Amino acid sequence: MATFGDDPLLLDMELDSRLAKIRAQVTSKLENQKQLALVLQAIDENLADQKQKQSPVTYFVSFISLLDQCCDGEDIRDSNLAGVALYFLDIVCPYTPKQLLRSKFSEILARLAPSLSSNESEAPLLRSGIGVLESLLVSQETGAWINSDNYKISPKRGLSGLLQLSLDPRPKVRKRAQEAVHKTLSTVPAGPSLEHPASTMCGEFSLNSVIKLLERQQQEKKNKDLNTEIIHNLQLIASITKANSWPLKQIIPLCDVLLAVAKTSDQYLVSSAFDAFEGLFQSMNDEVDEDRFVQVLNVLFDLKPAVNDQHLAPSWLAVIAKALTSYSKTLDAYKCILKLPDVFNIVSDFFLSENTNVRISASQCLIAVIEDSVDKQYLLLPPKTTPEVYENVEEVIEKLSEITANLLSVKFRQAASVICELIASIFNKFGSRAGPYFTSHLQVIGDWRSNEQEGFELNQVSETVISVAISSIGPEQVLNVLPLNLTNSKATGRAWLLPILRDNVSHSKLGYYISEILPLTTFFEEKIANGNPESMNTKVFATIVDQIWSLLPHFCDLPSDLIESFTDDFASKLAGLLYEKADLRNIICHALKLLVESNVTYSLGVIDDAVLNQEFPVELAQKNVEYLSATKAFKMLSVLFNVFSQTPVAQRGYVLETIDVYLQISKPEDLENTFNKVCAILKQALDDEKETDLIKSDEPVAKSSIPKLSITMMDLIAQMAKYVPESCHNALFSIFNQTVKIPDVQLQKRSYRIITKMLETEAGEQAALGFISNILSLLLETTDSTMTAAKSARFALMLAIIKLLPADQLHFVPAVVSEVIISTKSLNEKTRESAYQTLIVMATKMLENEGAPVRNSLNDPEMPDSVASLQEFFTICSAGLAGATSNMISAAITSLSCLVYEFHTKMDIQLLTDLYQTVELFLTSRNREIIKSTLGFVKVAILSLPEEMVTQNMKGLLTNLMTASHEHKNHFKSKVKHIIERLIRKFGVELVEECIPEEDKKLVANIKKSKARAKRKKTEGTGANATDTGVMSGYEAALYSESESEDEEEDSTGKPQQYISEPRDTPLDLLDKDTLTHISSSKPKKFTKKSLQNEFKTKNGKLVVDEEDDGEILAKDSIDAYVEAVKQGPVRGQKNKLRYKHKKGDDIDWDDGSDTESKPKTSNKVQKPQRKPKNKFKSKRRF
Repeated sequence: MATFGDDPLLLDMELDSRLAKIRAQVTSKLENQKQLALVLQAIDENLADQKQKQSPVTYFVSFISLLDQCCDGEDIRDSNLAGVALYFLDIVCPYTPKQLLRSKFSEILARLAPSLSSNESEAPLLRSGIGVLESLLVSQETGAWINSDNYKISPKRGLSGLLQLSLDPRPKVRKRAQEAVHKTLSTVPAGPSLEHPASTMCGEFSLNSVIKLLERQQQEKKNKDLNTEIIHNLQLIASITKANSWPLKQIIPLCDVLLAVAKTSDQYLVSSAFDAFEGLFQSMNDEVDEDRFVQVLNVLFDLKPAVNDQHLAPSWLAVIAKALTSYSKTLDAYKCILKLPDVFNIVSDFFLSENTNVRISASQCLIAVIEDSVDKQYLLLPPKTTPEVYENVEEVIEKLSEITANLLSVKFRQAASVICELIASIFNKFGSRAGPYFTSHLQVIGDWRSNEQEGFELNQVSETVISVAISSIGPEQVLNVLPLNLTNSKATGRAWLLPILRDNVSHSKLGYYISEILPLTTFFEEKIANGNPESMNTKVFATIVDQIWSLLPHFCDLPSDLIESFTDDFASKLAGLLYEKADLRNIICHALKLLVESNVTYSLGVIDDAVLNQEFPVELAQKNVEYLSATKAFKMLSVLFNVFSQTPVAQRGYVLETIDVYLQISKPEDLENTFNKVCAILKQALDDEKETDLIKSDEPVAKSSIPKLSITMMDLIAQMAKYVPESCHNALFSIFNQTVKIPDVQLQKRSYRIITKMLETEAGEQAALGFISNILSLLLETTDSTMTAAKSARFALMLAIIKLLPADQLHFVPAVVSEVIISTKSLNEKTRESAYQTLIVMATKMLENEGAPVRNSLNDPEMPDSVASLQEFFTICSAGLAGATSNMISAAITSLSCLVYEFHTKMDIQLLTDLYQTVELFLTSRNREIIKSTLGFVKVAILSLPEEMVTQNMKGLLTNLMTASHEHKNHFKSKVKHIIERLIRKFGVELVEECIPEEDKKLVANIKKSKARAKRKKTEGTGANATDTGVMSGYEAALYSESESEDEEEDSTGKPQQYISEPRDTPLDLLDKDTLTHISSSKPKKFTKKSLQNEFKTKNGKLVVDEEDDGEILAKDSIDAYVEAVKQGPVRGQKNKLRYKHKKGDDIDWDDGSDTESKPKTSNKVQKPQRKPKNKFKSKRRF
């Protein structure tokens, strides 16, 4: 495959593509872009006049000539034009033949010199010049770098200038020069040496520069600018080291310098030193570099600082961690593992340091080495690894266990906490390989935790180590070392292990839980039965029983012995408990669900862990799933179905989730048998309910009660719908056909849900296409009989059906569009959302099948057929504008708003214009509901429609807006003002002021004044309070955002001041959950000792409150936060629902005569609560 680097044609094409983008900027509003395009245009015309081909060479010659015209000797006559010439040369040079650049090197560099060496050169000109110089240097051969011909101007001279620019104080110039140095050194010319000929020169320059700066820093300690210069030099060193070009002889001096810098207190200097080290480590990435890397490591170890050197030790430890990590990742991970004992021996001395930070750094160093440098492929067991590797790694682990065991002695007591973190890291990395060697560590750490001393500082880290050990080597090994001893009063009890086991057990043996842990529940249940129910011991025993049962789901998470342990006896025991003990249903269902899910997920090979894959092969998980499918799924489904029918509605969720999991693995024949049984029970239940007249019910089922049998069976059928074989699909359609007509809202919901669930599978979709005519007819037939509460389920089905709709069934769209439109005004939020989604899918379907016939005559013989298109769908929806009721007209306008927002880019301009002009007429309506929807449409139109369309009718729009505002007693004043503010932002205040009626121009003046005031407040730092902005969709923000005023836009970052009332006697604990009660938006009063004493007027402490002081105290005390919360808090309304009190906020005085904000008017009128915007189209909420 050809690349740009070796195919001249591809190179020319890439250059043409870059130049074409510049040519397109000839009409740009930015002068610099326009100038570049005009110059390129002139060059192109000149080449055309000379009948020369547009190629990299001709462009290169042209721009060199242009550069010559801008320079006079060593002076630049026209820096602007020189910048343009260099800009194009920077683009063209990488595509110019290298032979040309080599042969004309001296001439080109001489012409670049004025631009690169002048002190007056601006940053853009310098950056372009650096790019040209980089292309020149990269193209040079070894002979030119050695200067075997003794030229006066050699590549090294050019590189020397580049090195000087790499330390330029201007950031962009410096960065560009450093990148050029890196690119130059990375491109090693062909020759006997693998190092770049100029690497020694670059290393000496940068190293000497840093050394001189460090010497100056010792003499001028108050000169902070030196730190900046040192950082710039370190960045240059990092550029050189990352190019793998640091000279071998200069490695030791570099390490000395970098470690000297790293021990400073300036975090930026330390960071830059580490970057340089990292570049040095990362650059050595092949076998040739291994000796060099080993030399660097030896130098670093030789430079080991004193253990109590709190400045240098942490930096040195961090460098060691980076070095070993890089060595492992880039060179030899196996050799790195073998070096671990030596590293641990060297670094462990720092745990004796008296400085806490040094001890922490030592721990973090070794943790980083363990976590990042140990490759898991070397932890595999034979035959996945060689016996030699296995034995050597085993020896390393044994040595590490001996070293860390010594660290747990009294000698290292002060570092015990960080040593525990290190041991936890070892358990985490080595996993089961750590088991035989680190159990003694667990014994020591377990004894620390069993000390039961309240507040013992090692309790938390001890639990962390034990937690990691449980997940790494398994609970069986941990409990062998640290037994629970719950039934042995003479031994140390470890009930505290139960929660730790619960949170960390996975991939363990289920049989161990069944045989060793679960029997403990019997012992404690007998204690509970024989004890006093109110005693503390009984409650403790009950807690232990609950904790033991809580372990079951985690032992069922990918157990290694599922086939051996999950026997019929154990399954029967769980089934019996599901029937007998309702309080255990959640736990047992979770366990049964995890048992299947963990094996199914693992069998798909999604867990990429080499060690786990060896210990627990994917094939074993597949066998487990087959075992559960063949022997347990059918029986377990029967149990779960029965339990589901006995469970109240509120608690059915977890049972249904478990049923779903077992349906996934059941065999088709078992599913069919189960499905047929459920269908038979449903039929019998419906017949019985019909006889007892229980069918007619539109009341919701109480969450605490068990619903009637027909609803339960419908739930189960809906859950089975997407899993049953194709032979059951006819039965599903039959159930849908019968139950959707029953006047019971709960049955109707589930009836629609059955087909919706079935359509989630490909087989279900194919089955639905076979019955599509019947389904569409049934949907049309049940339009009026579907109860309101079932509408959301109906639209969910309709949405799925329309996506499948074939081109010959498009007549269904106009048949139901009126129902969908009117449902956008539904009180139910789910129904509204589904209606809007259905509208969009309908429009998309008509667009996708553009040109297909729409047989309207099938809906109404008198209606003519039409052709599918987006315009046709808008025409259909527009018919709602002529509706008989205001609700229908309002719904039609709102629906059109949504459709315009979604599809305005695909609509015909004339259609948009007609629609815009038609809807705008409704601003003259006297119905508030219609006006409100129309204002929403106007907002969307302003945002979405072409500017010229809005500006052409600006005068009429503003006239209608102001008329609507005045005629409705200013009910829409704030909304109209928001629209006008948006118009001003988009089209400018001059146009709006020109088109608005004369009597309303004071509104524009008020907006201008508000904007100026907001700017002034922002400048003074006292801006208006920022409003909370939720995450809205674009349509929602466009249509209904109330934070649209200029004041809010200009000062959106302003925040209300808040104060913390700190108690006098004790400092405020910011981690205390009660701290929020001390935060207030009003400044707390500073009470003096005298004023507090005066509060108690009598000797017996009776509090006497002076009435005249109440206002002041309540106004300033932090209790205002509580008072305000009560005022704005919820109150109980109809049906015991929470409602929120809101002040009247729509009375805006447009004639704002002064800068003083008037207080909002209060009213006793009861207003509707305003909902907070949610993260969805606000149009999909009720207007």
